[in-house]
This record gives sequence, structure tokens and C-alpha cells, in this order.
Amino acid sequence: MAVFDGLGVYSSTMIMVISCSILQTTLCANNAETISENSGDVDSDPCMLYIAESTINNAGIGMFAGVDFRKNQLIGRDNWGDAAFSTVDLNWHNSLPNGQRASKSRGDYHWPLVNYDWTSSGLGVRDDAADASMTVTGFGAVPNCHFSLLNVKEHHVMYDLAGLSRYDSPGSGAITPFFNRTSTARKDIAAGSELFVNYGSKWFTGRDGFDLVPVKDSYTKAGEFLDNYGLLLLGMPRDEKNSDNDWKYKLTESVLLKEDARRDFWNMIKSFPYPSRARQALPTSYKDVVKAILKGIDTVEVDNSMRSLEYLKQFGKCVDNIIPGNSTIPHAGRGAFATRFIPKGGLVAPAPLLHFADKSTINIYNGTRFKGKYVKNETDVLSKQIILNYMFGHPNSTLHLFPYSHHVAYINHHSTKFNAKVQWAADFSFYHREELFNQSVEMLENQITAGLMLEYIAVRNIHPGEEILIDYGDAWQHAWDKHVESWTPATLENDFNNLTYWTKPSEEAAKTRFKRAEMYNNIPIKTMEEQKLDPYPRNIEFECYVNLEIGIGPYFEAPKTTPFYKRDWVDSDMVDGKKISRKCNITGRFDIPEVYFDDINQEDRDHHPFFYTVELNNVRKKQGKKLIYENHVITEVPYDAILMFNTKYSSDTFLKNAFRHEMRLPNDIFPTAWMNLL
Repeated sequence: MAVFDGLGVYSSTMIMVISCSILQTTLCANNAETISENSGDVDSDPCMLYIAESTINNAGIGMFAGVDFRKNQLIGRDNWGDAAFSTVDLNWHNSLPNGQRASKSRGDYHWPLVNYDWTSSGLGVRDDAADASMTVTGFGAVPNCHFSLLNVKEHHVMYDLAGLSRYDSPGSGAITPFFNRTSTARKDIAAGSELFVNYGSKWFTGRDGFDLVPVKDSYTKAGEFLDNYGLLLLGMPRDEKNSDNDWKYKLTESVLLKEDARRDFWNMIKSFPYPSRARQALPTSYKDVVKAILKGIDTVEVDNSMRSLEYLKQFGKCVDNIIPGNSTIPHAGRGAFATRFIPKGGLVAPAPLLHFADKSTINIYNGTRFKGKYVKNETDVLSKQIILNYMFGHPNSTLHLFPYSHHVAYINHHSTKFNAKVQWAADFSFYHREELFNQSVEMLENQITAGLMLEYIAVRNIHPGEEILIDYGDAWQHAWDKHVESWTPATLENDFNNLTYWTKPSEEAAKTRFKRAEMYNNIPIKTMEEQKLDPYPRNIEFECYVNLEIGIGPYFEAPKTTPFYKRDWVDSDMVDGKKISRKCNITGRFDIPEVYFDDINQEDRDHHPFFYTVELNNVRKKQGKKLIYENHVITEVPYDAILMFNTKYSSDTFLKNAFRHEMRLPNDIFPTAWMNLL
């Protein structure tokens, strides 16, 4: 019986991929047999994305464009984005009230994904838990950052359960609901260019080991230095340099130093014993310095960040052979499908890995609030992080391996009809370090950088449009079968019973089925009175963008006279663009008054034709040394200033009966040195 894994991938030509999405996989599987095995010819269907050695020294893997991309064009095949995984409560404090030792956390222990995590808010989603971050595969993890060459812009993730419901599917809570984080070109990108995303300067300034990595302002300072140095080197001001189209050796009579002296002087600058980020942003070679002075540092950096397509075909690995879609496997959610013909023994996808030496880092612990801080108890494991379902492991080892390449998270399981397998990478020695096979797990725990890579290899010919399937192993299959046998669907009466103690039963629990806030977009918001007869699901909460400091200075100074303070909402409630939200209740809804029609265009009025009245309860007011709590009523609040979001720990990820199990790395490739549980 075909069973769930989590996600899957298809192989096909562009036309077949579109057909598969429309006509479903049965028809595609039949039609795929008629497609020529040569349909994946590189001239007719070139690889759009490669991974290869980065052009940045010691940066490991980089991602490269295999074709030209236009500005604002979605990067990748068929506009599919990457999967993301929420990791929760890793920063909880470890000191327990009873003196017990708590489990390791990101605060005092190396969380292997710390360099690959994004903030939930940065991806456009509310936190799932008290402390949550996101790990994004593909473009969220593989490309490097170069502030002088940023050419890829990443977007928000989508939330979608792929048709799995806690009321009817044992797969509910077992797949990541965050997916399709797309990326677009910031500028025109030529084939062969390395792709760079913006990590943010704090990513480098807030971590050990990155003290000399140039950040955004480093290139500004380096450019200013070259302006001054250029006067000495070339004897010409910037405006003359910029008009010079032949940079090579077109120097003027006003040059102050001979060429040998200029070379020696530059070598002395670069070898100065006190390095800085700005000096690291300067070109290394004298030839590049001349070009940078005449044309700008960016010109030099662009040339040095290119790989020829011949190089990428010979030394790189294509990550364009699979795309996501709805899986053919029951309860699996999404899957991975081939985009072109893949012959037996051919590469389906490369998969660089991050290693987790300690299984306990995957645990989600219960906790309590102690002296204003959440603490966790390592003796009370509630569940496992959802990312465990996307990791490889072995029953004789504490080591787990997480593949973070483009779309590989979608590859599903079938114990008998699998068409691919995993093996260690070949011909990638600059990154994949086979000497790690001989290291103990304890040694790997201190190896904080990635250095291992698997490859998904076809075990038979795979035709365009076929779902890619591997065998997760007998242990996974038995665990899944047992889960399906014992699984019971959620009911309205027990739907409150999620993972943690934060979610409690209530009188409203049995009135509505669970429904994510995202499913209510663009629907008029119900008032509190309307909700008495037609309530929202209990997981829905509201916040409003309201600035308590606007227009209420005299109010805070005045004696308490009424239980309410009332005013109209204004644009400056956004606090100069910094949106500060506060919990609120929706107490009224009315048509937008005509007086606002000149300020709000017809399209926006048609889309959201109402203003709202909201109430903020228990607003703190200080009168002398005394604190007074009052209610605020804000009128004329626009739809965009109201946030509907989900209560923490209410999503399917936190269901108590959600399936968790790692994939099995086969015995014949799992190193003996890593078997620390024998």
C-alpha cells in the first residue's frame, strides 16, 4: 500500500508539467510513456539552476543561474517555491524551579540550523509558538550573500495543508504547512551568474567567525577609499574615470607613480596587518583595482562571480530536475515530480546536508512560567519538531541528517514502487568530505559547518511527470502503519486537546471546527455581537494597529472621568511605518463614509468597503504613582489595520497524535563510526 511521507516531486517537460497539474497524475503517468527519452536534451530543455563551488573563497556551495533571468522574473521552473519548517521553543531558559537540569537550547547549545533560520515575521507569518523561527530549504539555505551583488529577492511563504485535515486524515500535522516561498530576480541575471540573497548585515555582525565579511556599508567605505586612491594611482577625478570606456591601461600623463610602484603600493595596502570589513571589500589584484577605480567595485565583483555554462555542466549539479505538486500517495500532501526524463543511474537531485549529533535537539519540551521566564523540563517531552519527518537517521545512531536542497523535502515514500534511492555524492570533493565518515558522532558535534552531501539517484528510467519516490525503510513503514491503525480524527468536543497545556477546553470549543485565519482573507470581519450567533473558531484572535501615544497626552494627565477613551483612527497609528499591533475586539462595522472617497480609490473600496470600530481593553494609564486600567474605543479603523491570526500552538503541527519519524539511511551507506548506540 502506498503511504505518506510528507511531500513529493514530478519529472516532465514544461508542457507535461502544466498538463499534470490540470489533468492529475494518472493521465500524466500514462502520457509520460509516449515522451521520448531525449526530451530532456540540454539544448531543448536546459537546466535552469545549478549548485557548484561558490565564487566566494571558502564559502562552500553556491547556486548559479543556468539560463538568463529577467528583472522581476520568478526564478525556477513553473514558479514553484521552497518548503519551510517551523522550529519552536528552542530559546527557553534551562533553569527549573526544582533545580533540575533542563534540556539544551539554542541559547547555550549549537542548534545546527541556527545559520539557516529566518524569523517567522520576516516570512510573513505569525509565530506558531512562544518562540518560533523558520528553516527554509532551497533558496532559503543554499545561496550565499554578497552585499555588492544581491540579485535575488525572496518572498513570503504560503500556508496550506495540502488537503489534509485533522478531522479525516492521519497525515494531518505530519507535513509542514509552510511552502512555496518563491524568489524573483532583483535585476537582469545572465546565465552562469552566482545567485545571491540578502542575509541582512546583522547575520554577519552578530555571529562569531564573520568579523571580516563585508556588509552593506563596507562597500560604500571601500568605494570612498578608491576615489582617493585613484587620484594617486591614475591622477584623474571620478567624472573623468566614469567617462572612460577603455579601463585597461588608458592612463593620463598626470599619473604620479610608475606601474611597479603602484602594484607595490596596492600590495602593501592589502597586506596591512589590521584588517577590516571595508578593506576586505576592496579588490585583491592590482588589475581589478584599476578596473574598480574606473568602473566601480560592482563591475569587478560581477565578473568574478560568473561560472561558464561549460563549467557548470561539468562540475556543477542540476537542481532543476524536480518540482512540487499534489502527491499521488494518500495522506502525503505534496510530492516531488520529475521535470524531464531521468535515465537509470541518473541524478534526480543533489542534497547537501546539515547534521544533528544529538537527538534531543529535536525534542519539544513541556514547560512552565517561572519568575517571568518560560523554563522547560527535559523529563517531559511533548513531541518532536516537525522537521524530524524530513531528516535521515539510523536506529543505531543519535545522528540525524537534514537535506536542505531545492525541492528535495517533497520526495515521498513507497516501500515497493520506489524509483530512486540515496547515495553519497560523487565528484564534489570541495564540499563533500568523506573523511567525516571516520569521525565519531561526538567529533561531528563540534563540526559546526556543513560538509556532507547525498544524491537522489534513479533506480530505473523516470519519465516526465512521474512522482519521485524512495524507500524510507522498514522502521518508518511499521511506524506509519501503527499510526494509521491507532489514529482517531479530531472531533468538535476534543479539538482543544492539542500538544501543549496552553490550549484549554472552553464553552465555545464545540461550536466551530478548526479553521486557519488565512482562510478568512478578504471577508468582512464579524463584530462581537455577530460572533455570539456565528462565532469564529476558537483559535482565531484579533490585533489592531493602534498607537496609544497619538492625541492622548492630555488624556493620560487628566483624572479618570469615564471608563472609555474614544477617538478616530488615523494613518499615523502606524507609527511612522512601524506597525505596532495590540489585541482588540471588533465592536462595529459600517460603510466607508463618502468624505473618505477622495483618499481611497474605487478598487480598494470595492475590495474592502467597510470601516470598523474596535475596542482595546485594560489600557494602562499612570496617574502619579498609581496605575489605572481603562478601555479605548477607536473608530473608522480600515480593514488593513486589523490583523486576524491564529492562537499559538493551535495549528495541526501541535496535534498530540501527529506522526513523527525520521527516514532511514540504508545500512550499506551508513558509516560504522557513527553508530554510537550499539
